[in-house]
Amino acid sequence: METKTKISLYDIIVTALMAAIVFVVTSLLSIKIPTPAGQTMIKLANAFMLLAGMLFGGWRGGLAAGLGSMFYDFTDPNYVAEAWLTFIRFFLMGAICGGIAWSGGAQGRKPARNLVAGVVASVFSTVFYIVKGVVVLLLGGSAFVPALVAQATKIVSSSINIVIAVVVSMALLPGLRRALDAAHIYDKLHIGKTA
Repeated sequence: METKTKISLYDIIVTALMAAIVFVVTSLLSIKIPTPAGQTMIKLANAFMLLAGMLFGGWRGGLAAGLGSMFYDFTDPNYVAEAWLTFIRFFLMGAICGGIAWSGGAQGRKPARNLVAGVVASVFSTVFYIVKGVVVLLLGGSAFVPALVAQATKIVSSSINIVIAVVVSMALLPGLRRALDAAHIYDKLHIGKTA
């Protein structure tokens, strides 16, 4: 007998709600930093991208993180041309976090696994971001070393973002998990039955 995963209205709602939260937090709680290699940000939104994965699993977390970030990029002329790359980067960040946090039947309920998920997903996102920046400069005619050196400010801001994202997501996770359990959201998502 083949098991099919059903996507319910609740799946769509929690994914859209988390995407909206990522969008709003990126819009309102970020510090933009101009650099020679383009603008970067220190932002709180990465914590909510990790939370999306920890709370709702890989595909929901990935879609929420990717869509919320991509829609933000559509509102900022500095980022609109790379919105598709932003979607890929943050989709993978949320999906990796959720995949690790939910692996082995943990369903995002094991703190140590969630910590590992947050760190791995955040480091992946940072590496993706730096590699993309280097490739863009190489395609523009830069030599490798200057292209890498130009990423220094982005490396610093991304490192700060890793710490903020992991600390904030781990701090908010228990309370949010209790609230979602009390509202029986996981029952409505059929998580634990066919997730």
